[in-house]
Amino acid sequence: MTKTPSKGVAAWGWLLILGSVYQMLALASGGYPHYAYLFQQYSPQVILLRYWVSWIIKIIGLAAGIGVLKLNEWCRKLAVFNSFFVVLLVSFKHPYEAYALHAKYLDQSLGGLFPFSFSSMVWPALIIQRSIDVIFGIALIHFFTRPGVKKQFTGA
Repeated sequence: MTKTPSKGVAAWGWLLILGSVYQMLALASGGYPHYAYLFQQYSPQVILLRYWVSWIIKIIGLAAGIGVLKLNEWCRKLAVFNSFFVVLLVSFKHPYEAYALHAKYLDQSLGGLFPFSFSSMVWPALIIQRSIDVIFGIALIHFFTRPGVKKQFTGA
């Protein structure tokens, strides 16, 4: 007999899958050279480590999302751990310097198309992105640690 996830579990599973795929595509679109440019404030060894950890986090998110849809208990725990990790390291994930460099790049490549400067929006963008990651992570942790949700995975 196949277990069917609740609507909430299914929604979170799909959010994990779609969010991970979107982030993978964004990371792949610029490749390592663009990534290294954005995080040039770090040593080459730290940049490489960050790059691969970033890929690992996205792959874990994808695997956890698929597993959550199948009501796999191990994947529920993986999703919670991954979110906890991201919430704790959100400032390292989204450093100010990378946002400032990206805004500078956008100003140079798209300057004149918009009546504003992207560089003037670094702090608001950084706060919004960090807030999205923290709120999403805390909400996921809260949802998947509730007794009724855990019961769907354990069958107890």
